[in-house]
Amino acid sequence: MSLAYDEIVSLGLDCRLAFNLRRTFGIARAFPFDWWVTPLPALVAFLQDPSLDKLYDPARLEPVIAKGGLFAIRNAHYDIELHHEFPRGDDGLVAHHWTAHIAKARERSAYLWSRLLGLPEGSRVLFARSFSRAERRALAGRWEPMVEAAQRALAELFPRIAFELLLIDPPDPIRRTGVMSLRINDPNKDDWRGTPGLWTDRLIAAGIAWTGAPDPDRRELTPEQDQAAYA
Repeated sequence: MSLAYDEIVSLGLDCRLAFNLRRTFGIARAFPFDWWVTPLPALVAFLQDPSLDKLYDPARLEPVIAKGGLFAIRNAHYDIELHHEFPRGDDGLVAHHWTAHIAKARERSAYLWSRLLGLPEGSRVLFARSFSRAERRALAGRWEPMVEAAQRALAELFPRIAFELLLIDPPDPIRRTGVMSLRINDPNKDDWRGTPGLWTDRLIAAGIAWTGAPDPDRRELTPEQDQAAYA
């Protein structure tokens, strides 16, 4: 059975999902959650109250210190990690002058959020959400009501499209109308891309397809390269 969608959109958890969706299906267009780190409670909170003013409010942005320096910028209101929104130095750490780039980061997010809200009426959309091992442990028995809340929030945001929600590696299979589960169980913990061939094999085997036309000249971009343009 083939499940063909006009758009396939990542809802996080992180950039591994976005990279492998875009690589597998040849998708070039970016969407807001592609390169954020968005825990499930944060996803629900943002879908219910999608305020870019709150997301980029300097008073709500705080440095994440890890790996010997400034590793990322976290929004304390939503608990969304803006991992790739700000310039990085040759050492891979966020530049110390990151606050000077808040307006530009917000502008890009606003562009992508507008694109997401502008999905054409009547289109068929697959929203995909992956779970890491750590998140599965942290959410324990709390995750199913959050999936239900996310589904309701998406229905309110997109009343004129037909959408389904694909959960990749959820804590347990879920039986709910409009929600599917897929096991990938990528063993690669070190490379942010995971094991691309494994992702492609599992997604294609599930019958998922994109109705768009892949760009034959499209390159596989790193998040930093993708952030440099409004893809």
